[in-house]
Amino acid sequence: MYRTLRFVEEGTKHIVLIAVALTCLIPILWMLATSFKEPQEVFAGHLFWADHFNLEGYLRVFRDIPFLLWAWNSTLTAGLQTLGQLIVGVAAAFAFAHYRFPGRDALFFFVLMTMMIPHQVTMVPTYMIVNKLDWLNTFSGVIVPHLASGYAIFLLRQGFMTVPRELGEAAVIDGCSPFGTMWHVYLRLSSTVISALAVILFVGNWNDYHWPLLVLSDKSMQTLPVAFVQFREEEALEWMPTMAVATLSMLPILLLYLAAQKNFIEGFMNSGLKG
Repeated sequence: MYRTLRFVEEGTKHIVLIAVALTCLIPILWMLATSFKEPQEVFAGHLFWADHFNLEGYLRVFRDIPFLLWAWNSTLTAGLQTLGQLIVGVAAAFAFAHYRFPGRDALFFFVLMTMMIPHQVTMVPTYMIVNKLDWLNTFSGVIVPHLASGYAIFLLRQGFMTVPRELGEAAVIDGCSPFGTMWHVYLRLSSTVISALAVILFVGNWNDYHWPLLVLSDKSMQTLPVAFVQFREEEALEWMPTMAVATLSMLPILLLYLAAQKNFIEGFMNSGLKG
């Protein structure tokens, strides 16, 4: 009887998870199908497939906008910004996890507070600072202001707290410098957490729309999310090329997640277990 109830419980869980997964796939399937439809089939035809296979949407993406250039700009800015956020986050998280100093908990509390402030609130003062530094219409203006990520510091700190403190102290006794202790002990034992965080940060930076659009005015320097509004008119939206842009923009992120899927899952399992 117990085994039967257990089997029913597990089966119900799997059915619910499959239903949720299929529900999440509905917008993606609609996006993919719409990118291949004829204009008159977008809302009149079948929801998840095209009656007449059409590549005009993709042809317009490469013909009407500098898609490859914007994709390179997005790769460059998202990659450098992610790298910088990891460097700053690792250094700060190491200090919070390894050292004991007055005001440590208060400082970490302020780091957590930065995660509660909406990005739109700080956009105007950040823009004024970037303008004063003469960084408008430069990649530095896009990358540098967001190198300190509260989320990165928080997640890395939680991951570093799972490393036995005795290992860090043993490394110091053996003559390791602070950088050596961080590199040989904390980073080596937290590689899955760092991999998971890198994927999250890169996806967020890749999809960032408002800040690059605000800072970059030169069309040749804009990033890929700007392409989503290139086929929008005052009274209508051209669905085929817009969904084609969305599909092409999603592919690098999908490949990145598939490549790092194992580390992504293990990273969250190994972080946040010790406060």
